[in-house]
Amino acid sequence: MRCSKCGSECCVKAGFNHNRQRYKCKECKYQFTQIKDKNATKRAFALYLYVVGLSMNAIGRMLKVEPSTILYWVRNFALKNYEKPIPQGEVVIELDEMWHFLCSKKTRFGSGRRTVELPASLLIGNAEAEAP
Repeated sequence: MRCSKCGSECCVKAGFNHNRQRYKCKECKYQFTQIKDKNATKRAFALYLYVVGLSMNAIGRMLKVEPSTILYWVRNFALKNYEKPIPQGEVVIELDEMWHFLCSKKTRFGSGRRTVELPASLLIGNAEAEAP
């Protein structure tokens, strides 16, 4: 048994916690329980299906797991096993005029200014609106 905090092999049994054996490290005095990974095969199969090209929703339906759990498994696997590539050279980002138009727009009325005109008589059922 290895300590999960310092990695030492000087561990002794120290009682039970929720019917699981508790251990205590003699070097760092850390108490821990041995964690058994019940989903290891399910996780490995989910990662394989993701690499093959299945969507997270389809994998979740097959394995009866939430798609957010599949996303969590994929992210953790990528963080543990792969390092993020360092960009080479300059990074160029191009912004078009649509971004400037949408972000600088001061009114939020659809395609233009808001114009409202009340009909003269509501009983007739005729209504007319005119935009300048």
